[in-house]
Amino acid sequence: MPTQTEISIRPLTSFLGAEIQGIDVSMALSTDTLTCLNDALIEHQLVVLRNQTLTVEQQIAFSSNFGKLEQFNPHPNYYKYPEIFPVSNREEEGYLNVGHYWHHDGSFLETPTYLSLFYFLKAPLKGGDFLFTNTYLAYETLPEKLKQQVESLETIHRNGVVHSLVRSHPITGRKALYINMGLTAGIVGFSHQKSVWLIRDLNNHLNRPEFIYRHKLLVGDLIICDNASVAHFATYADPQYHQLQRRTTICGTVRF
Repeated sequence: MPTQTEISIRPLTSFLGAEIQGIDVSMALSTDTLTCLNDALIEHQLVVLRNQTLTVEQQIAFSSNFGKLEQFNPHPNYYKYPEIFPVSNREEEGYLNVGHYWHHDGSFLETPTYLSLFYFLKAPLKGGDFLFTNTYLAYETLPEKLKQQVESLETIHRNGVVHSLVRSHPITGRKALYINMGLTAGIVGFSHQKSVWLIRDLNNHLNRPEFIYRHKLLVGDLIICDNASVAHFATYADPQYHQLQRRTTICGTVRF
């Protein structure tokens, strides 16, 4: 079992993400190792563990170290495992066309998702990159007039769930933009047209390259993402280049 002295943490960019080496998450992990992982998540918001080999049961067991797992209507390939949300570019293996826009997983829940864990069993040779954007920075760099405007606004999802457009992180207290570009129906109190204009402007802002880490997928990658301070975007992967991931997500504990 690795000790903290054997674990190395390398920042992926100056503003988001870290690669962690020296941890085999298929094994039971010590309290010190889990503390190291959690600390890295708070500091870097996103961590990547390479070359992992995980059964479904091992992925669920590792994920449960971070809290209660969300459950889904099981996919036919994973009918015994409602904790698994499989995503693929081949219909027979997982759900298609998921997340091709900036979003936070579970934003449509009254108590939003805390963490997402993406484990890649198949990675395309071309396309399919994952983009992650730092929504702390996105909020902090808004033009002052726009920042003041969004502070008190709320978004309404297509299912009627309402959330603040700016949320304070439940652990750090730092403010971040929080919006799902695919599921947001509008801004509370705004006309449809005014909502469209603001959402467009925020989408353009999230696209700024100085906030974005682009991850080229490799088989065995396990990415852990803090949904409160990071939005992500799955780019398109042509079905001729096989892609398959198993996602687990950790329930949130804070409504906002």
